[in-house]
Amino acid sequence: MNNDFSILAQFLENLGPEVSGHSSNPLSEGQAELIQKFAQGTLTAAEREGLLPEILGNETALHELVSKLQAES
Repeated sequence: MNNDFSILAQFLENLGPEVSGHSSNPLSEGQAELIQKFAQGTLTAAEREGLLPEILGNETALHELVSKLQAES
């Protein structure tokens, strides 16, 4: 499973400038907690599916996810 997250982290890092047009709203404590759980692999499939659009639409969330995934690997 860690390999899957490593691949995802590499993919998200390569998005770089392409996501700059997305919002960069600060994360709430709840969002940050969900991203941490996502990186740890403890969310259910339904929770991940619900969180992904939020992450992909917020540059801050993307960077947070990459950071957490790198810390987990």
